[in-house]
Amino acid sequence: MKKYMLALAVLIPVLEIAGFYFMIQWIGIWSTLSLMLVTSFLGLILARREGLQAIRVLRLQASKGQPPTGVVLDGICIFIGGALLVLPGFFTDLIGLFLFIPFTRAAVKALVIKWAYHLFRKGQVVVMSKR
Repeated sequence: MKKYMLALAVLIPVLEIAGFYFMIQWIGIWSTLSLMLVTSFLGLILARREGLQAIRVLRLQASKGQPPTGVVLDGICIFIGGALLVLPGFFTDLIGLFLFIPFTRAAVKALVIKWAYHLFRKGQVVVMSKR
């Protein structure tokens, strides 16, 4: 897991710098900076709207006595997507938008659930309760 994190820590800034370079060459520096500001602002607006919607659904399910089925993962995806949209860069913006779109978010949630189930089965995650 550490080697993947290290690879991402190197790869993401390289992709962002390349994205800046190509966008500046394509549309100019001021348009690139404007586009980055617009995507950051859009990220704030979308994160607020989608986050509030997730909280409403969570409260509704709690008031009916239902477990929060996928709403918690939705909230996590929305939070991460909003954070990625606010960060400067085009690669992180694409990932952030990917986490905001409901049907792609469902695919991400399915992958996270599958991954968590795999970790539980391998014994890498242990749930302990204190009584």
